[in-house]
Amino acid sequence: MEGSSDDADIPETMVVREPVAPNVPDLLRVSPMDTTTATDVETSILDPVVSSDSFCRFVFLNKGILHSHSKITLAATALADPTGRRYYPVNVGIQSLISRCALKVGTKTLQEIDGYNYLSAYKDMFVNNEHQLEREQVQSGKCISHEFRYSNASDTNGGPSNDTRAPRYGLENGRDYDGQPGAVADLAIQDWASIGNAPVFQIALSDMFPMLKQTQLPLYMMEEQVSIELTFEPVSKNRAQLCQGVGQQPLTIVQNEVKLIADYIYYPQEMMDSYRAANNVISFNHFDYRHSKVSVNATTTNGTTQIRNLGGAGRIVTKVITGIQSDATDDTSILNQYHSISPERKYSFGQAPAAGNVNGSLTVNIKYNDRFLYPIDVTNPARQFHNTAQAEGMVPFITREEFCAEGVALTDDTYEGYIQNSGDAGDEDGILGRFNWLSYRLNRNERINSRGLEYYWKYQGLNDSETYTQRTWLELAKLTTLSGGYVTTQLA
Repeated sequence: MEGSSDDADIPETMVVREPVAPNVPDLLRVSPMDTTTATDVETSILDPVVSSDSFCRFVFLNKGILHSHSKITLAATALADPTGRRYYPVNVGIQSLISRCALKVGTKTLQEIDGYNYLSAYKDMFVNNEHQLEREQVQSGKCISHEFRYSNASDTNGGPSNDTRAPRYGLENGRDYDGQPGAVADLAIQDWASIGNAPVFQIALSDMFPMLKQTQLPLYMMEEQVSIELTFEPVSKNRAQLCQGVGQQPLTIVQNEVKLIADYIYYPQEMMDSYRAANNVISFNHFDYRHSKVSVNATTTNGTTQIRNLGGAGRIVTKVITGIQSDATDDTSILNQYHSISPERKYSFGQAPAAGNVNGSLTVNIKYNDRFLYPIDVTNPARQFHNTAQAEGMVPFITREEFCAEGVALTDDTYEGYIQNSGDAGDEDGILGRFNWLSYRLNRNERINSRGLEYYWKYQGLNDSETYTQRTWLELAKLTTLSGGYVTTQLA
Protein backbone atom coordinates (compact mmCIF):
# COMPACT_ATOMS: atom_id res chain seq x y z
CA MET A 1 0.00 0.00 0.00
CA GLU A 2 1.31 3.43 -0.85
CA GLY A 3 2.90 5.11 2.10
CA SER A 4 3.11 1.88 4.07
CA SER A 5 5.76 1.69 6.79
CA ASP A 6 6.89 -1.58 5.22
CA ASP A 7 8.44 0.41 2.37
CA ALA A 8 11.30 1.37 4.67
CA ASP A 9 12.35 -2.27 4.87
CA ILE A 10 12.85 -2.62 1.12
CA PRO A 11 16.54 -2.09 0.18
CA GLU A 12 17.22 0.22 -2.73
CA THR A 13 20.17 -1.86 -3.86
CA MET A 14 21.57 -5.38 -3.47
CA VAL A 15 25.09 -3.92 -3.09
CA VAL A 16 26.19 -3.58 0.53
CA ARG A 17 28.77 -0.85 1.11
CA GLU A 18 30.66 0.13 4.21
CA PRO A 19 30.09 3.71 5.40
CA VAL A 20 32.57 6.18 3.95
CA ALA A 21 34.46 8.59 6.19
CA PRO A 22 32.87 12.07 6.08
CA ASN A 23 36.18 13.70 5.08
CA VAL A 24 36.29 11.79 1.77
CA PRO A 25 35.16 14.11 -1.04
CA ASP A 26 32.02 13.21 -3.00
CA LEU A 27 34.15 12.91 -6.13
CA LEU A 28 35.92 9.84 -4.72
CA ARG A 29 32.96 8.01 -3.19
CA VAL A 30 31.68 4.82 -4.80
CA SER A 31 28.04 5.96 -4.72
CA PRO A 32 25.63 8.10 -6.73
CA MET A 33 26.38 11.83 -6.65
CA ASP A 34 23.85 14.60 -7.28
CA THR A 35 25.28 16.49 -10.24
CA THR A 36 24.45 17.62 -13.74
CA THR A 37 28.12 17.59 -14.70
CA ALA A 38 29.13 15.54 -17.71
CA THR A 39 31.43 12.61 -16.94
CA ASP A 40 33.90 11.03 -19.35
CA VAL A 41 35.38 7.55 -18.97
CA GLU A 42 38.55 6.57 -20.77
CA THR A 43 39.53 2.92 -20.98
CA SER A 44 43.12 1.76 -21.36
CA ILE A 45 44.20 -1.85 -21.83
CA LEU A 46 47.55 -2.19 -20.08
CA ASP A 47 50.10 -4.97 -20.39
CA PRO A 48 52.07 -5.96 -17.29
CA VAL A 49 55.51 -4.38 -16.95
CA VAL A 50 56.72 -7.64 -15.41
CA SER A 51 55.16 -10.98 -16.25
CA SER A 52 55.93 -14.66 -15.68
CA ASP A 53 54.14 -17.84 -14.69
CA SER A 54 54.60 -16.91 -11.03
CA PHE A 55 54.28 -13.11 -10.86
CA CYS A 56 53.10 -9.99 -12.70
CA ARG A 57 53.02 -6.25 -12.05
CA PHE A 58 50.82 -3.56 -13.58
CA VAL A 59 51.49 0.18 -13.42
CA PHE A 60 48.70 2.74 -13.77
CA LEU A 61 48.91 6.04 -15.59
CA ASN A 62 48.53 8.89 -13.11
CA LYS A 63 45.48 10.43 -14.72
CA GLY A 64 41.81 10.80 -13.86
CA ILE A 65 40.12 8.85 -11.09
CA LEU A 66 40.49 5.07 -11.15
CA HIS A 67 37.14 3.32 -11.53
CA SER A 68 36.81 0.63 -8.85
CA HIS A 69 35.33 -1.87 -11.31
CA SER A 70 38.32 -1.86 -13.62
CA LYS A 71 39.21 -5.44 -14.51
CA ILE A 72 42.17 -7.78 -14.70
CA THR A 73 41.88 -10.57 -17.28
CA LEU A 74 43.52 -13.97 -16.88
CA ALA A 75 43.63 -17.31 -18.66
CA ALA A 76 45.48 -20.60 -18.27
CA THR A 77 46.24 -23.64 -20.41
CA ALA A 78 47.79 -27.10 -20.18
CA LEU A 79 50.52 -26.93 -22.82
CA ALA A 80 50.84 -30.72 -23.17
CA ASP A 81 47.05 -31.18 -23.44
CA PRO A 82 45.57 -27.83 -24.51
CA THR A 83 42.15 -29.20 -25.53
CA GLY A 84 41.58 -31.34 -22.41
CA ARG A 85 38.44 -30.66 -20.37
CA ARG A 86 39.33 -28.70 -17.26
CA TYR A 87 37.49 -26.03 -15.29
CA TYR A 88 38.16 -23.55 -12.55
CA PRO A 89 36.82 -24.41 -9.05
CA VAL A 90 33.13 -23.53 -9.11
CA ASN A 91 33.23 -21.47 -5.91
CA VAL A 92 36.17 -19.18 -6.78
CA GLY A 93 36.56 -19.41 -10.56
CA ILE A 94 39.58 -17.66 -12.07
CA GLN A 95 40.52 -16.34 -8.62
CA SER A 96 42.12 -19.74 -7.99
CA LEU A 97 45.12 -18.54 -10.03
CA ILE A 98 46.05 -15.76 -7.57
CA SER A 99 47.65 -16.57 -4.24
CA ARG A 100 48.58 -12.99 -3.27
CA CYS A 101 47.65 -9.52 -4.49
CA ALA A 102 48.98 -6.12 -3.46
CA LEU A 103 48.00 -2.53 -4.25
CA LYS A 104 50.98 -0.17 -3.88
CA VAL A 105 51.67 3.54 -4.17
CA GLY A 106 55.39 4.13 -4.52
CA THR A 107 56.99 1.82 -1.96
CA LYS A 108 53.94 1.85 0.34
CA THR A 109 51.42 -0.99 0.36
CA LEU A 110 47.84 0.26 0.63
CA GLN A 111 46.28 -3.19 0.79
CA GLU A 112 47.69 -6.70 0.48
CA ILE A 113 45.92 -10.05 0.77
CA ASP A 114 47.91 -13.24 1.16
CA GLY A 115 46.00 -16.45 0.50
CA TYR A 116 43.66 -14.48 -1.77
CA ASN A 117 42.29 -17.57 -3.54
CA TYR A 118 41.36 -19.14 -0.19
CA LEU A 119 39.84 -15.94 1.20
CA SER A 120 37.81 -15.62 -2.02
CA ALA A 121 36.10 -18.92 -1.17
CA TYR A 122 34.77 -17.19 1.95
CA LYS A 123 33.90 -13.87 0.32
CA ASP A 124 32.09 -15.50 -2.62
CA MET A 125 29.60 -17.19 -0.29
CA PHE A 126 27.93 -13.79 -0.05
CA VAL A 127 27.25 -13.46 -3.80
CA ASN A 128 23.65 -14.49 -4.43
CA ASN A 129 22.71 -17.44 -6.61
CA GLU A 130 21.26 -15.37 -9.45
CA HIS A 131 24.43 -13.30 -9.81
CA GLN A 132 26.54 -16.44 -9.64
CA LEU A 133 24.55 -18.11 -12.42
CA GLU A 134 23.89 -15.18 -14.74
CA ARG A 135 26.95 -12.94 -14.22
CA GLU A 136 29.86 -14.54 -12.39
CA GLN A 137 29.78 -17.79 -14.36
CA VAL A 138 30.50 -15.82 -17.53
CA GLN A 139 32.68 -13.11 -16.01
CA SER A 140 34.89 -15.01 -13.57
CA GLY A 141 34.15 -18.72 -14.08
CA LYS A 142 32.53 -19.38 -10.69
CA CYS A 143 29.00 -20.61 -10.17
CA ILE A 144 27.62 -21.85 -6.85
CA SER A 145 23.94 -21.81 -7.72
CA HIS A 146 21.28 -24.37 -6.81
CA GLU A 147 18.24 -26.00 -8.39
CA PHE A 148 15.68 -28.60 -7.33
CA ARG A 149 16.29 -32.15 -8.56
CA TYR A 150 12.92 -33.67 -9.50
CA SER A 151 12.42 -37.42 -9.49
CA ASN A 152 11.87 -39.05 -12.87
CA ALA A 153 8.27 -40.15 -13.68
CA SER A 154 9.44 -43.40 -15.26
CA ASP A 155 11.04 -44.54 -12.03
CA THR A 156 9.03 -47.34 -10.46
CA ASN A 157 9.70 -45.94 -7.01
CA GLY A 158 6.94 -43.37 -6.72
CA GLY A 159 5.41 -43.41 -10.16
CA PRO A 160 4.08 -40.38 -12.06
CA SER A 161 3.83 -38.16 -8.97
CA ASN A 162 7.62 -37.97 -8.90
CA ASP A 163 7.50 -35.41 -11.68
CA THR A 164 6.08 -32.88 -9.23
CA ARG A 165 8.27 -33.72 -6.25
CA ALA A 166 11.82 -32.58 -5.64
CA PRO A 167 13.29 -34.49 -2.69
CA ARG A 168 16.78 -33.29 -3.52
CA TYR A 169 18.64 -30.22 -4.77
CA GLY A 170 21.99 -29.77 -6.47
CA LEU A 171 24.24 -27.40 -8.38
CA GLU A 172 23.03 -25.66 -11.51
CA ASN A 173 24.86 -23.87 -14.33
CA GLY A 174 22.18 -23.46 -17.00
CA ARG A 175 22.58 -26.95 -18.48
CA ASP A 176 20.40 -30.04 -18.00
CA TYR A 177 21.64 -33.02 -16.06
CA ASP A 178 22.56 -35.92 -18.33
CA GLY A 179 21.54 -39.39 -17.20
CA GLN A 180 19.18 -42.32 -17.77
CA PRO A 181 16.03 -42.71 -15.64
CA GLY A 182 16.86 -44.34 -12.33
CA ALA A 183 20.60 -43.79 -12.75
CA VAL A 184 22.97 -41.15 -11.40
CA ALA A 185 22.81 -38.01 -13.55
CA ASP A 186 25.79 -35.81 -14.31
CA LEU A 187 26.00 -32.04 -14.75
CA ALA A 188 28.66 -30.96 -17.23
CA ILE A 189 30.30 -27.54 -17.35
CA GLN A 190 29.40 -25.14 -20.12
CA ASP A 191 31.51 -25.82 -23.23
CA TRP A 192 32.82 -22.27 -23.29
CA ALA A 193 33.94 -22.61 -19.66
CA SER A 194 36.24 -25.55 -20.43
CA ILE A 195 39.86 -24.47 -20.22
CA GLY A 196 40.44 -26.48 -23.40
CA ASN A 197 38.35 -23.88 -25.25
CA ALA A 198 40.64 -21.07 -24.05
CA PRO A 199 38.21 -18.89 -22.05
CA VAL A 200 39.46 -15.55 -20.73
CA PHE A 201 37.91 -14.51 -17.43
CA GLN A 202 38.21 -11.30 -15.43
CA ILE A 203 38.31 -10.07 -11.84
CA ALA A 204 37.13 -6.63 -10.76
CA LEU A 205 39.70 -4.60 -8.80
CA SER A 206 37.12 -4.00 -6.06
CA ASP A 207 36.82 -7.79 -5.60
CA MET A 208 40.58 -8.02 -5.31
CA PHE A 209 41.01 -4.99 -3.03
CA PRO A 210 37.95 -4.43 -0.80
CA MET A 211 39.00 -0.85 0.01
CA LEU A 212 38.01 0.10 -3.55
CA LYS A 213 34.38 -0.83 -2.82
CA GLN A 214 34.01 2.41 -0.88
CA THR A 215 36.71 4.73 -2.23
CA GLN A 216 38.06 5.39 -5.71
CA LEU A 217 41.70 6.39 -6.13
CA PRO A 218 42.35 9.93 -7.43
CA LEU A 219 45.32 8.97 -9.62
CA TYR A 220 45.62 12.48 -11.04
CA MET A 221 46.35 13.80 -7.54
CA MET A 222 49.17 11.30 -6.90
CA GLU A 223 52.82 12.03 -7.62
CA GLU A 224 54.00 8.45 -7.04
CA GLN A 225 53.71 5.33 -9.16
CA VAL A 226 50.55 3.30 -8.48
CA SER A 227 50.92 -0.41 -9.15
CA ILE A 228 49.27 -3.80 -8.67
CA GLU A 229 51.31 -6.92 -8.00
CA LEU A 230 49.90 -10.43 -8.42
CA THR A 231 51.59 -13.61 -7.23
CA PHE A 232 50.16 -16.65 -8.96
CA GLU A 233 49.29 -19.93 -7.25
CA PRO A 234 52.55 -21.95 -7.35
CA VAL A 235 50.98 -25.44 -7.18
CA SER A 236 49.69 -26.40 -10.62
CA LYS A 237 47.12 -28.86 -9.21
CA ASN A 238 45.54 -26.03 -7.22
CA ARG A 239 44.96 -23.82 -10.25
CA ALA A 240 42.08 -25.72 -11.87
CA GLN A 241 40.02 -28.92 -11.81
CA LEU A 242 40.09 -31.99 -14.03
CA CYS A 243 36.87 -33.32 -15.50
CA GLN A 244 36.71 -36.98 -14.55
CA GLY A 245 38.85 -39.16 -16.81
CA VAL A 246 41.18 -36.34 -17.92
CA GLY A 247 44.88 -36.83 -17.20
CA GLN A 248 46.89 -34.40 -15.08
CA GLN A 249 49.06 -31.88 -16.92
CA PRO A 250 50.86 -28.77 -15.59
CA LEU A 251 48.69 -25.69 -15.96
CA THR A 252 50.42 -22.46 -16.99
CA ILE A 253 49.32 -18.83 -17.22
CA VAL A 254 48.69 -17.59 -20.77
CA GLN A 255 50.97 -14.54 -20.76
CA ASN A 256 49.41 -12.62 -23.64
CA GLU A 257 45.98 -12.76 -21.92
CA VAL A 258 47.19 -11.11 -18.71
CA LYS A 259 45.80 -7.59 -19.10
CA LEU A 260 44.58 -4.71 -16.97
CA ILE A 261 41.47 -2.99 -18.33
CA ALA A 262 41.71 0.35 -16.52
CA ASP A 263 38.79 2.81 -16.58
CA TYR A 264 39.73 6.41 -15.79
CA ILE A 265 36.93 8.80 -14.82
CA TYR A 266 37.15 12.46 -15.86
CA TYR A 267 35.08 15.44 -14.77
CA PRO A 268 35.50 18.92 -16.27
CA GLN A 269 39.07 20.07 -15.72
CA GLU A 270 38.14 23.09 -13.61
CA MET A 271 36.09 20.87 -11.29
CA MET A 272 38.95 18.40 -10.83
CA ASP A 273 41.44 21.22 -10.26
CA SER A 274 39.19 22.79 -7.64
CA TYR A 275 38.87 19.41 -5.86
CA ARG A 276 42.65 19.08 -5.82
CA ALA A 277 43.01 22.58 -4.35
CA ALA A 278 40.24 22.11 -1.78
CA ASN A 279 41.34 18.64 -0.68
CA ASN A 280 45.10 18.81 -0.37
CA VAL A 281 44.86 16.26 2.47
CA ILE A 282 42.51 13.28 2.13
CA SER A 283 42.29 10.41 4.61
CA PHE A 284 40.88 6.96 3.83
CA ASN A 285 39.79 4.57 6.56
CA HIS A 286 39.88 0.99 5.30
CA PHE A 287 40.97 -2.52 6.23
CA ASP A 288 43.95 -4.71 5.64
CA TYR A 289 44.15 -8.48 6.06
CA ARG A 290 46.79 -10.56 7.85
CA HIS A 291 46.93 -14.23 6.89
CA SER A 292 48.32 -17.04 9.04
CA LYS A 293 48.10 -20.80 8.76
CA VAL A 294 49.01 -23.86 10.78
CA SER A 295 49.15 -27.59 10.03
CA VAL A 296 46.61 -29.75 11.85
CA ASN A 297 47.07 -33.45 12.61
CA ALA A 298 43.61 -34.90 13.14
CA THR A 299 44.96 -37.94 14.97
CA THR A 300 46.33 -35.82 17.81
CA THR A 301 43.89 -32.88 17.77
CA ASN A 302 40.52 -34.53 17.12
CA GLY A 303 38.36 -34.23 20.25
CA THR A 304 40.80 -32.03 22.19
CA THR A 305 40.63 -28.29 22.76
CA GLN A 306 43.32 -26.40 20.85
CA ILE A 307 44.49 -22.85 21.60
CA ARG A 308 46.08 -20.93 18.75
CA ASN A 309 47.53 -17.44 19.03
CA LEU A 310 46.45 -15.39 15.99
CA GLY A 311 48.54 -12.28 16.69
CA GLY A 312 47.09 -8.80 16.31
CA ALA A 313 48.85 -7.38 19.38
CA GLY A 314 48.66 -3.59 19.51
CA ARG A 315 46.22 -3.41 16.59
CA ILE A 316 42.52 -2.70 16.17
CA VAL A 317 41.08 -5.97 14.82
CA THR A 318 37.50 -5.78 13.58
CA LYS A 319 36.96 -9.32 12.29
CA VAL A 320 38.45 -12.82 12.34
CA ILE A 321 37.85 -15.24 9.44
CA THR A 322 38.89 -18.88 9.71
CA GLY A 323 38.52 -22.24 7.97
CA ILE A 324 40.22 -25.63 7.72
CA GLN A 325 41.22 -27.38 4.49
CA SER A 326 42.13 -30.98 3.74
CA ASP A 327 45.65 -31.31 2.33
CA ALA A 328 44.47 -34.34 0.34
CA THR A 329 42.07 -32.35 -1.85
CA ASP A 330 43.37 -31.41 -5.29
CA ASP A 331 42.22 -31.05 -8.90
CA THR A 332 40.16 -34.28 -8.81
CA SER A 333 37.27 -32.66 -6.94
CA ILE A 334 34.72 -29.88 -7.35
CA LEU A 335 36.25 -27.20 -5.11
CA ASN A 336 39.96 -28.09 -4.92
CA GLN A 337 41.73 -26.63 -1.85
CA TYR A 338 39.35 -23.66 -1.65
CA HIS A 339 36.97 -24.96 0.99
CA SER A 340 36.49 -25.23 4.72
CA ILE A 341 35.58 -28.66 6.02
CA SER A 342 32.90 -29.21 8.64
CA PRO A 343 32.94 -32.10 11.12
CA GLU A 344 31.93 -35.40 9.51
CA ARG A 345 28.40 -36.67 9.13
CA LYS A 346 27.85 -40.30 10.15
CA TYR A 347 24.61 -41.02 8.31
CA SER A 348 23.26 -40.96 4.76
CA PHE A 349 19.97 -40.67 2.92
CA GLY A 350 17.38 -43.24 4.06
CA GLN A 351 19.14 -44.36 7.26
CA ALA A 352 17.01 -44.77 10.36
CA PRO A 353 17.93 -42.78 13.48
CA ALA A 354 20.51 -44.56 15.59
CA ALA A 355 23.06 -43.78 18.26
CA GLY A 356 25.94 -43.69 15.79
CA ASN A 357 24.14 -41.72 13.07
CA VAL A 358 25.19 -38.25 14.20
CA ASN A 359 27.08 -35.17 13.06
CA GLY A 360 30.44 -34.30 14.49
CA SER A 361 30.76 -31.02 16.34
CA LEU A 362 32.97 -27.94 16.32
CA THR A 363 33.33 -25.82 19.45
CA VAL A 364 34.84 -22.34 19.09
CA ASN A 365 35.54 -19.14 20.99
CA ILE A 366 37.97 -16.21 20.84
CA LYS A 367 39.74 -14.63 23.79
CA TYR A 368 41.24 -11.16 23.66
CA ASN A 369 42.07 -8.54 26.26
CA ASP A 370 41.55 -11.23 28.94
CA ARG A 371 37.87 -11.77 28.02
CA PHE A 372 36.09 -14.24 25.77
CA LEU A 373 34.10 -12.96 22.80
CA TYR A 374 31.23 -15.30 23.73
CA PRO A 375 30.39 -16.00 27.39
CA ILE A 376 29.69 -19.66 26.46
CA ASP A 377 31.69 -21.58 23.84
CA VAL A 378 29.70 -21.90 20.60
CA THR A 379 28.99 -25.46 19.44
CA ASN A 380 25.61 -25.12 17.73
CA PRO A 381 26.27 -24.78 13.94
CA ALA A 382 23.15 -22.63 13.55
CA ARG A 383 24.66 -20.14 15.97
CA GLN A 384 27.99 -20.28 14.13
CA PHE A 385 26.17 -19.56 10.88
CA HIS A 386 24.40 -16.64 12.56
CA ASN A 387 27.67 -15.24 13.88
CA THR A 388 29.20 -15.42 10.39
CA ALA A 389 26.18 -13.63 8.92
CA GLN A 390 26.39 -10.95 11.63
CA ALA A 391 30.09 -10.41 10.96
CA GLU A 392 29.46 -9.73 7.25
CA GLY A 393 26.10 -8.00 7.61
CA MET A 394 24.35 -10.44 5.28
CA VAL A 395 23.44 -14.13 5.09
CA PRO A 396 25.69 -16.49 3.07
CA PHE A 397 23.97 -17.92 -0.02
CA ILE A 398 24.72 -21.54 0.84
CA THR A 399 22.64 -24.37 2.25
CA ARG A 400 22.75 -26.02 5.65
CA GLU A 401 24.34 -29.17 4.22
CA GLU A 402 27.04 -27.16 2.48
CA PHE A 403 27.79 -25.26 5.69
CA CYS A 404 27.75 -27.98 8.36
CA ALA A 405 26.77 -31.28 6.60
CA GLU A 406 23.44 -31.49 8.45
CA GLY A 407 20.54 -32.94 6.45
CA VAL A 408 20.18 -35.36 3.53
CA ALA A 409 18.65 -33.28 0.74
CA LEU A 410 21.81 -32.69 -1.31
CA THR A 411 21.70 -34.78 -4.49
CA ASP A 412 23.90 -37.80 -5.09
CA ASP A 413 24.10 -36.80 -8.76
CA THR A 414 27.52 -35.79 -9.99
CA TYR A 415 29.22 -32.63 -11.26
CA GLU A 416 31.68 -33.55 -14.00
CA GLY A 417 31.83 -37.03 -12.49
CA TYR A 418 32.28 -36.01 -8.83
CA ILE A 419 29.52 -36.93 -6.36
CA GLN A 420 27.97 -33.76 -4.98
CA ASN A 421 26.79 -35.05 -1.59
CA SER A 422 30.27 -36.02 -0.43
CA GLY A 423 32.94 -33.75 0.97
CA ASP A 424 32.91 -33.62 4.76
CA ALA A 425 35.78 -36.11 4.95
CA GLY A 426 39.28 -35.22 3.87
CA ASP A 427 39.30 -37.76 1.02
CA GLU A 428 35.92 -36.79 -0.50
CA ASP A 429 35.42 -34.58 -3.54
CA GLY A 430 31.94 -33.00 -3.38
CA ILE A 431 30.41 -29.92 -1.74
CA LEU A 432 28.85 -31.45 1.39
CA GLY A 433 30.12 -29.56 4.44
CA ARG A 434 32.78 -27.76 2.42
CA PHE A 435 31.59 -24.20 3.13
CA ASN A 436 32.15 -24.23 6.88
CA TRP A 437 33.88 -20.84 6.93
CA LEU A 438 33.48 -19.08 10.27
CA SER A 439 33.71 -15.36 10.92
CA TYR A 440 33.76 -13.44 14.19
CA ARG A 441 33.06 -9.73 14.63
CA LEU A 442 35.04 -8.25 17.52
CA ASN A 443 32.44 -5.87 18.84
CA ARG A 444 34.16 -4.10 21.73
CA ASN A 445 36.17 -1.66 19.56
CA GLU A 446 39.29 -2.24 21.65
CA ARG A 447 42.94 -2.30 20.72
CA ILE A 448 44.34 -5.80 21.22
CA ASN A 449 46.76 -6.08 24.13
CA SER A 450 50.24 -7.61 24.01
CA ARG A 451 48.91 -11.14 24.42
CA GLY A 452 47.14 -11.00 21.06
CA LEU A 453 44.06 -12.95 19.96
CA GLU A 454 43.67 -16.53 21.13
CA TYR A 455 41.47 -18.89 19.13
CA TYR A 456 39.94 -21.77 21.11
CA TRP A 457 38.63 -24.61 18.94
CA LYS A 458 37.78 -28.30 19.23
CA TYR A 459 36.80 -30.63 16.38
CA GLN A 460 34.99 -33.87 17.11
CA GLY A 461 34.62 -35.60 13.75
CA LEU A 462 37.67 -34.96 11.57
CA ASN A 463 38.81 -37.78 9.31
CA ASP A 464 41.97 -38.76 11.19
CA SER A 465 43.53 -40.44 8.15
CA GLU A 466 44.15 -37.02 6.58
CA THR A 467 46.18 -33.92 7.43
CA TYR A 468 44.75 -30.43 7.34
CA THR A 469 45.71 -26.77 7.22
CA GLN A 470 43.86 -24.17 9.26
CA ARG A 471 43.91 -20.66 7.76
CA THR A 472 42.95 -17.44 9.49
CA TRP A 473 42.72 -13.80 8.41
CA LEU A 474 42.59 -10.82 10.76
CA GLU A 475 40.80 -7.76 9.43
CA LEU A 476 42.82 -4.78 10.68
CA ALA A 477 41.82 -1.13 10.68
CA LYS A 478 44.14 1.00 8.55
CA LEU A 479 44.50 4.72 7.81
CA THR A 480 45.84 6.02 4.49
CA THR A 481 46.47 9.72 3.93
CA LEU A 482 47.07 11.50 0.62
CA SER A 483 48.82 14.80 1.28
CA GLY A 484 50.32 17.00 -1.40
CA GLY A 485 50.30 14.12 -3.87
CA TYR A 486 52.17 11.69 -1.59
CA VAL A 487 50.69 8.78 0.32
CA THR A 488 51.35 7.59 3.85
CA THR A 489 49.63 4.53 5.25
CA GLN A 490 49.69 2.77 8.62
CA LEU A 491 47.68 0.33 10.68
CA ALA A 492 45.47 1.99 13.26
